[in-house]
Amino acid sequence: MAESFDSEQIATQGWRQGAILGDTLSGLAADCAPETVVLDSADWLVLTSHDCDIVNDSITKEPVVEVVRMKAADSEKLDPRQSSGRNPRTLQLEIDIGEAPVVLTCVAHERWTIPRGLLMREAPTHYLPEKERRLLAEWLAKRYIRAAFPTAFDLRWRPKQTDWRKLLRKHSEWMQGVYIRLSTLDELPANAPYQCHLMLAVPSAKRGGPEWAGKRAEIEEECQSFWEQFEPGIKCAGVEVLGTDEITLAEIESYQRFDADWVSFEDETPTTSPMLDMAS
Repeated sequence: MAESFDSEQIATQGWRQGAILGDTLSGLAADCAPETVVLDSADWLVLTSHDCDIVNDSITKEPVVEVVRMKAADSEKLDPRQSSGRNPRTLQLEIDIGEAPVVLTCVAHERWTIPRGLLMREAPTHYLPEKERRLLAEWLAKRYIRAAFPTAFDLRWRPKQTDWRKLLRKHSEWMQGVYIRLSTLDELPANAPYQCHLMLAVPSAKRGGPEWAGKRAEIEEECQSFWEQFEPGIKCAGVEVLGTDEITLAEIESYQRFDADWVSFEDETPTTSPMLDMAS
């Protein structure tokens, strides 16, 4: 006889995004895993579905939930190349919910769905801390929504990517989002320049203080100088540093997220969504 479904029981047991499966559910989830995923008893299986989907009243509308495998990293220290959402395929998190912090690695392809009704079997054992839960969710979402740029454009500036990251890190507490508008997304020949304009979003709480005017001018000048080095292949038409409360959706519509979310995750500055969660 089929097990009756009770969404209230799932909610009462505390299931939400970032919840970690216990031994019983991990065993059942392992039976659903694709053949390419080789599980170990020490692995963590973490629920990644949205909270609303996890506790939805209808099992017909939401028959499954998604889990991702997290395994112990090879090193006890975070790999900077795989932390804070830098790498689109591999993510490392340092989790402190036990006797000592542990570094875990998850791979974007090592996730799968399990029947949602299984969550009634037992409660979660732990939860990811809020910062790490948010980072995991945004990292997974970015696989589908991250901006794509012409290869010809990337080749003209990528050799200086490390310098760009250093510049953003220097001003990380002022950065909530970095956006770029290109004159075209076509692949251009070497003798045809890309025109670009950048918009840097600053948390509204940082705008208007005694440091604001000087910091705004400093960031604009340094970013403008960075992009001017790529002439004639790339011509920078300008850099604007604006508070999130100064930018409307209409203004940002022609821009693309210029992926630098890892800067925010490093110092816990809130990130903005790709379309900007801003007041119009």
